[in-house]
Amino acid sequence: MGRKMGRKTARKTEVSIVIPTFNERGNIEKLVPEIFRSCSGLNADIEVVIVDDNSPDGTGGVAEGLAKKYNVKVIHRTGKLGLASAVIKGFEESKSKILGAMDADRSHPAEVLPRLITPLLNGKADIAVGSRYVKGGGVEVWPFHRRIVSKVATLLAKPLTPVKDTMSGLFFLRKGVIDGISLNAKGYKIGLEVLVKGNYRKVCEVPYVFRNRFYGKSKLTFTEYINYLRNLLAFAAYKITHNRKRAKVDYVEC
Repeated sequence: MGRKMGRKTARKTEVSIVIPTFNERGNIEKLVPEIFRSCSGLNADIEVVIVDDNSPDGTGGVAEGLAKKYNVKVIHRTGKLGLASAVIKGFEESKSKILGAMDADRSHPAEVLPRLITPLLNGKADIAVGSRYVKGGGVEVWPFHRRIVSKVATLLAKPLTPVKDTMSGLFFLRKGVIDGISLNAKGYKIGLEVLVKGNYRKVCEVPYVFRNRFYGKSKLTFTEYINYLRNLLAFAAYKITHNRKRAKVDYVEC
């Protein structure tokens, strides 16, 4: 068998992209090749870490097949344990200097990845967030109620961080940002916990257009809204008790 695409070379910075999956077979088999095509021009070794929660549709098996061709690591979990915990697990299992997270449903376009990773490679930022709410960003097609929910959730988190898209599930960071930090968010919004608790000085937002999923059903439920509100309360308490210990955060342009 020939050399796997995306295999490591000694001179390049290692970047791990964590993708949680549950019943995403139809999406993941297209997303992984898109990632490696989009990132082929970067001076980086890309690793995709798929964390599968025992998907009944065989997503885990598809991921193992992709690992035969691409630099893909597959972590199989015994049940549906949640997106945030899957990202945390992927971060724990990765040894790369740069870590990232993105959704498996292809709502996060792979084409934007180089623009998120480059500021970390060149030292311009410690965290780069894919943003729907900066100039150039947006949402492809959303029902009115989902737009309202997203806007309200974003406003509620505004006191916690200067980042405009606090609900973003697309972000990259230097591994040192979370060294020694206990991450335990429930539900989907692990990115907000990183922004509140992480050790960083420079953060930037990169615009992208959020796309509708190509296959499968949305996993956003009422329970996730409750989890988000609980997370907000916990993060607010953390910020109050730890704020004096943190260095000033600079919001920089990417």
